[in-house]
Amino acid sequence: MTVLLVEDDCVVRLTIGEYFESIGLDVLEAAAAPEALDILRNPARQIDVLVTDLDLGAGDDGLALAAMARREKPGLRVVYATGSPERFIGYRLADWEQVFLKPFDTSLLGTAVSAMVEAEARKRGRRNRIQAACAMGSASSL
Repeated sequence: MTVLLVEDDCVVRLTIGEYFESIGLDVLEAAAAPEALDILRNPARQIDVLVTDLDLGAGDDGLALAAMARREKPGLRVVYATGSPERFIGYRLADWEQVFLKPFDTSLLGTAVSAMVEAEARKRGRRNRIQAACAMGSASSL
């Protein structure tokens, strides 16, 4: 399963990316929203979870990126990694979103991301089984 990691701090991005790879996740990395959107828009890429910082420097922040990303890939799950918890005052998290406040334990972030990836895989498997059953039902009624 593939994670898109968006973090403007190179050291943080590399540290998290290496940890994700060490637990068996495929990781694509971007430093800013435009680069992340280019990756998301590539039809050859299946992205399961977006992990993004909120403060990405100039341009769109992580919340704006997540909104654009969900328009591109409606089933995408999102984890916000941030040192700015005040940005979530009045914000209601959806069931596909989680927040990790910096500094955080990278292993806890990895566990949460892995759980999100597994949940999406189960959901896809269920959809595929339903589609297969419906196709068989249609064929048998002919």
